[in-house]
Amino acid sequence: MESFLAQIKRIAKFFKDDYNGRTLAFSIPSTVLSLIYAVLTGIAAVWSRSLWLGMMTAFYLIMVLMRMSVISRAGMSLVLKKYSSVKNYRSFCFKLLVFDFLFGISVVFFHIHDIHKDYPGFTIYVTALYVFIRVILAVINMFKARKSNSYTTVALRKINAVKALVSLLILQRALLSRFGNPYSDFTRNFNSASGFGAFLIILVLSIGGFWSTRKARS
Repeated sequence: MESFLAQIKRIAKFFKDDYNGRTLAFSIPSTVLSLIYAVLTGIAAVWSRSLWLGMMTAFYLIMVLMRMSVISRAGMSLVLKKYSSVKNYRSFCFKLLVFDFLFGISVVFFHIHDIHKDYPGFTIYVTALYVFIRVILAVINMFKARKSNSYTTVALRKINAVKALVSLLILQRALLSRFGNPYSDFTRNFNSASGFGAFLIILVLSIGGFWSTRKARS
């Protein structure tokens, strides 16, 4: 019978050597953390009666659901052979493209209507800490995921990158509303330009996914 110490060493070796397995294992606490963050931003949206923050929270929750979908489909692919990793990844890229289309519409909507709201102070502190952690991890893991040759892992890392972008937009608008002039043309144009930049990045991530699988077998 394997000793307790041997079991610990075997588990530690698994997390050290198997990058894809490590990614899936860590996706559970990451999802829980994301849900907690979404609840906090949702409370801030209701508190401040902010349509924009409410929509950003909704977009963030959509990415959390997409993450859960990627993980579940990856599990199904192990049982049902028709759910290949390539099909799963293409399905994810299509959903990401639809998400980006809706995100772009929201950016245009808020630019046209020029809606402003002040946000509770905790929104800035919570989001700043979360963004600092999420952005660093998203950048590091994006490059690691490409080396893993796993479509599931790349999809999960792209989701983390999009969540980091949404969180960054939340932080930016909260900072400008609290410490700047939320009614100035500079603030309006800067928020819109940042939103458009995020739209382009997500567009590249989704289209790039289709391009990377053009020669792959389904």
